[in-house]
Amino acid sequence: MATLTDIAVACGVSKATVSRVLNNDSDFSVSPQTRNDILSAAASMNYDTDRQLRSKKKQNTTASSENTGKSTLKIGILSHDLSEIPTCDDYYNQIFSNIVSTLNNPSLPFHFEFRHSFHDSYKELEGLDGLIVLGKLRLDPSHPVIASIKYKLAVDYQAPDNLFDSVRINFYEAVNTAISYFHSQKLYDIGYVGAYDYISDFSTGKIEKTLDYRHKAFINYCLHNQIDPQKKIWITDSFASEDGYRMIKSIIAKKQLPTALLFASDDLALGAYKAFQEHHIEIGKDVSVIGIDDLYFTSFLSPPLTTVSLNIPLIGTVAADTLLSQIQGRAYPLTIHPPIRLVERKSCRLLSGKTFPTE
Repeated sequence: MATLTDIAVACGVSKATVSRVLNNDSDFSVSPQTRNDILSAAASMNYDTDRQLRSKKKQNTTASSENTGKSTLKIGILSHDLSEIPTCDDYYNQIFSNIVSTLNNPSLPFHFEFRHSFHDSYKELEGLDGLIVLGKLRLDPSHPVIASIKYKLAVDYQAPDNLFDSVRINFYEAVNTAISYFHSQKLYDIGYVGAYDYISDFSTGKIEKTLDYRHKAFINYCLHNQIDPQKKIWITDSFASEDGYRMIKSIIAKKQLPTALLFASDDLALGAYKAFQEHHIEIGKDVSVIGIDDLYFTSFLSPPLTTVSLNIPLIGTVAADTLLSQIQGRAYPLTIHPPIRLVERKSCRLLSGKTFPTE
């Protein structure tokens, strides 16, 4: 039986992207070529037939759960407009997919009804039992509607005044993990390529441009080691590969290229690969590179990209479990940092005698 994972591997995209294309998600933007590839792969694998069988099974399961008298909880999903804020949508798609799959566990004594596509109006949030704020979206915690929602959770952003739960990556740890690895390879001439962060206000729609946590962490590293941050930090407008490409072209043209570079996202590093190859700069020899994210394509690059894995699917699972613990009675707010790890590949120069682990 064909699965979403089978199609994702065949098309070189994420499982979340396949799911949203096959479910005709009108809020999801993807290139026509990618959409056609996914639909063609699904057809060739007889996925439509498999999906019909699963759909029928799901309907029977839903009917059965209704007969058991499960209570329904209305959960709102708030996220910033990905079409206006430069970001990597696959990151949030994976998180959202794992939130939903965890909360849809048939063994739970609740049935969750998810609602989204709100339009900057607190009034539209009335009647929700729970609210998940996905991404950099600022809410007024004192607003009567927000205060009336019993279960609240911020994902990838700190809840205002720590008044409710937050699940977010400790990017200071991510940056320090990468720097420690560079140092272990006797690499000390380290530069950082990142992007600005964008925080959207829910009620007004205004977008605030600010420093990203990874950027702040690298500034701290520079200051702590008597390094001039202005000479080692380059910031673009977004985390997209196109910006990584343009920035590295500029760094090379100005003859400012350090021997090691930390990229705030794998997408930025992907763009850098193209720029290095055009200038015949050998990654892993002339320059050592580390990314942050561990997106699906990193192991397929040449050479494969060393990256700090954020365990993106786990973020969604932890977020769902955090919400469940509120529903089960926990009354105090938590801030949770899911674990990260460095994935060692061939984009960094290695000390003599060191070998790479088999992936």
